[in-house]
Amino acid sequence: MLADFAKTETTRYTVNATFTQALLYFKDGSYLQFEHSSRSNRWAKASAGETIADRICRELSQFRLNGKHLQLFFEDGSNAEFVVVV
Repeated sequence: MLADFAKTETTRYTVNATFTQALLYFKDGSYLQFEHSSRSNRWAKASAGETIADRICRELSQFRLNGKHLQLFFEDGSNAEFVVVV
């Protein structure tokens, strides 16, 4: 399942104070950038092609970003949750 791969390969998760932008970093140095500031402004972007971030981004079907967590939903039906550790 891709969710397991994402969790295993993630090194760090950061989010801004308003929970509208987040970064998910991976072991190969790549990262995924997320933004969800309004209904019309929701996107995810990999830092570079042919990376872990790119693979995960291509398999995303949806994501949820809020004060509780970043949750990734994948085409294979799995999902991964990331929370900020304070």
